[in-house]
Amino acid sequence: MGSCMTKMPPETPPDTNSVEHFSAHVAHDLNNLLTGILGNLELMQNRARRAGITDFDSYLDGARNAGSRAAEFARRLLAFSGQASQERAAITVLTILHEAADNLPSARLTVHADHDAGEAKIFCDGALLILSVIELLKNAAEATANGGTTNLGARLVHKNVIITVQDSGAGMESGILARCTMPFFSTQPNGTGKGLGLPIARRFAQSAGGALELTSTPGAGTTAALILPCFSPP
Repeated sequence: MGSCMTKMPPETPPDTNSVEHFSAHVAHDLNNLLTGILGNLELMQNRARRAGITDFDSYLDGARNAGSRAAEFARRLLAFSGQASQERAAITVLTILHEAADNLPSARLTVHADHDAGEAKIFCDGALLILSVIELLKNAAEATANGGTTNLGARLVHKNVIITVQDSGAGMESGILARCTMPFFSTQPNGTGKGLGLPIARRFAQSAGGALELTSTPGAGTTAALILPCFSPP
């Protein structure tokens, strides 16, 4: 009897617009649920403490910490969806770099911006830009967890500011590089990665009139570049 081999159908990338729309709904519903859960946990803990009961503090703290992580996930989902409310303003690049770096302090992280780029401004939602840079830094930190360094920099090219996160980690094969900006795609084991970092950065760059570009060499590291237009006052 001849053998029969079944081929897996080619992977079809998800419809990004549909995924973004669905993510926005999930994020809003999750936020509404968490508001009630976290609010009631706080009331319960306050009432217990007024009554002199502290036996359950560790359980309540654990529940609130889990709720806070879920709220952070909802915030990232909303950022990816592009439905987060935005407060646009002219933001100095050097300010952005230092605020992002302060959120992930590391002895293996260096920050450098060319003078012209550091003084340049980008017209965007500053919180979303910082979040995008932090997501890129988190990826770099994971890539260099077993050794390596990360450089956060900025340079001015024509009328664009290019913010780069360059790591000396393991790098990515071409197949992984082609898929890594797909929503919810992750190479992390056991579901530890949410697959939102690069999609968030790409979505933000597009909303700001720019782009996210990735280059990677296996064994030599990865560079993520946020290319954003400079702000020119009227």
